[in-house]
This record gives sequence, structure tokens and C-alpha cells, in this order.
Amino acid sequence: MNLQLALILLGVATFAGIVLLSFWQKRGLSSEWLERFRSSFQRFLQRIPWGNIAAGLRPNKLAQRVRQKEPSLVSSGDLDLAGGNRESETQDEPFVGGLPHDEELKKPAAGVAQALPSEIGKQRLKIDYWARLTGTAPVSRDAALAVFREYEIDLQRPRALHGCTQPGNAWLELATAPADEVFSDLIVSLQMADRDGAVTESELTRFNNLTYYMSESLNRSLQFDMTIEEALPEAERLSRFCQEFDLLAVIHVEPPPGKGFSGPEVARALDRAGMRFGKDDMFHLYDPRTGKSRFSLANRSEAGTLSYDELESGMLRGLVLFLNVPTVHRPSQTFSDLISVANYVSTELGGVLVDPDKGKLAEAQFDSISKQIRSLESSMKRYGIDPGSEEANRLF
Repeated sequence: MNLQLALILLGVATFAGIVLLSFWQKRGLSSEWLERFRSSFQRFLQRIPWGNIAAGLRPNKLAQRVRQKEPSLVSSGDLDLAGGNRESETQDEPFVGGLPHDEELKKPAAGVAQALPSEIGKQRLKIDYWARLTGTAPVSRDAALAVFREYEIDLQRPRALHGCTQPGNAWLELATAPADEVFSDLIVSLQMADRDGAVTESELTRFNNLTYYMSESLNRSLQFDMTIEEALPEAERLSRFCQEFDLLAVIHVEPPPGKGFSGPEVARALDRAGMRFGKDDMFHLYDPRTGKSRFSLANRSEAGTLSYDELESGMLRGLVLFLNVPTVHRPSQTFSDLISVANYVSTELGGVLVDPDKGKLAEAQFDSISKQIRSLESSMKRYGIDPGSEEANRLF
């Protein structure tokens, strides 16, 4: 018996019981008859699978049933530009409020069991593990950088050295600061996680050795933001955030069966759509204010690249439009622009829009994807990281 049928029958039985009880009170039926009815009703209630109904009403079960991730939303590691079928476990990955369930993702390190969504409203995510070096005498940019670069080679994660100018009290990154600047305080930082995972205890130890050496060499006192023991759980928390929000919106433009797209026609259609050939030998729609790519178009091939020969005289077996959701401002609006370009290019070339699983896309699917992207956008903000922000681009 499924949940819906059980609830309907329960409602009918309850209503019938109320009616009969009212009738009995009015007519004064015998207590024997009422007892028989009560016993029958109890037996009926006992046959209802209350455990299954209760399990079905739990929020996580409801969420799994009603909010499945669209095939067009894929992890960046699962992007298949060649257009092959993805693994079934990727296709079935649930998408809840902008967040796939933790158990469907890469497993966090042992001892880190708390799910990230339960941490909303707690302290903001920490991106960097850092130490402050203070001293009475100023230090030149070149002197500080020389010590930093001698030991940073042992680190794999992104790291940086910032200093407070004297005079001026402006914080600058030493790698890009003018050569004649001098600094009072210095801050050495190491990014604790990205889409590839969390920093290890070994690398945190190497980072500490770097800061100890800088402290001694530059005659400056040293203060860490937190201990290694405190940093490791923060790194895992940040890593889970990266894994959960690392999603691409992917739309394929397929030619008619047995045909391809003419390279020159593709180039003309993309030019009219406002896309330009650029980084990674792909087409991009650039933001005119920042010059950054909002979304990209690749060749449906293993590398995804397009050559000038293909665009001038070749044939293409398909195109792939993709948007890195967490790295653009207002990703839901950007996805709407992607759909507009996709529809235009598909119409011009006589193609059809499909998802990565070859399912034909229509307005209903686009609306569903848009809703999930808006959910992703609002969820990121609740963790204190806006899509398209400097922090988001560092992580993704």
C-alpha cells in the first residue's frame, strides 16, 4: 500500500467512524454493536504500515523524491565534452536546495561526520590558514619576498604574503606591490581547500615551518590565527562546501541524425550571438565590464577545442555550452542568457538542444534548471560566499 492510498483510506475510515458515532449517540444503539465496530476499526488501523508512512514523511525522504538534480547540472569533474554517457551514480545524484547529499559526494576524512547544510547560521567559512608577523622596524618588499619564496616551494596550495605599508597603513600583496614599498606587519596565508580537496596536516606543518623561519629571519613576533588541530576541521568543512557547490550547467547542441555542423556556419552564428573565440581555443561570452567569461562553448570532442581549420572549412559533430555556476555573478540570470544563445545557435544551425544524457530539452526543463541554480545561489550566500565573488573564484 503506498503512502497516498493509505492516507486516503485513513481519512475515509475516520470520517465514517465520526458519522457512525454520531448516529449511535442519536439512536442509542447497543454497546455490543459499538464494541464490534470499535474492534473492526482497530484491526483496520493495525494493517496500515505506519512505519513506512512515517519514513515517507521524513523531510529527507520527501526531498529525495521531489528534488532530483537535472542531468544538465553536473560536477566540473564529470564534464564530458565528447558527449559520452555518464556513470549512473552521477545521473542519479540527488540535488537538495542547491546541495547534493554528502553521501553521494567524495567522502570527507574520518572523524568529520557533520553535514555541511546543518552548519548554516554558524560561523562563516574560513578560506585561509594564516599567521601574522609583527615588528618594530619596517621590512622591505624584497627582503620579505626573498625569505617567503625560499620556502614556499614546499607548498602545493595557493599561498600569499601581504603587508601593511608604512606609512599609509594599506594592505598590499607583496608579489604585486611596488619594489620601493616597506611594511610594518606581514600576514602569510595558505588556502585550506578547493574543489580538489582539503589541505593535509603535513602541508600545514610545512607552512608553519615557513612562518617560523620568516619570524626568525626578519626578527618579528609570530601569531597564528588558529592551531593545526583547529584548522583541519575547518579545511574539511570548506572542502565539503567546494564539492557540493562545484556544479556546471551544461547544454548540448546536437545536429540532425547522421549530419554535422559546418564550421563556417558555426563561426557566423556564434559571432552574431556575441560570443568570441579565446581562452582554451573555445568561444566565450565575455562580461563587457570585467572582461571575464560568463559562459563558454566547446567542440563536442575529447579536448573540446576548436581549430581555425575546423571553423574555416571543417565539420563539427556537436557543440557544448557550459556555465560554471559558482564563479559568475547572478548565475540564474547568466543561465537565462546562455539559454537565449543556445536557442539562437540551435535555430541558426538547424540543431536541437539536449542535456548530457541526450534528453531533449524544453521550456519545462529550463525552468527546473533555473530554479535549482537560484537555490544554489541563495545557499552559497547563506554560507557567506557570493557567486562570482573573489572568494568564489579562488575556491572554484
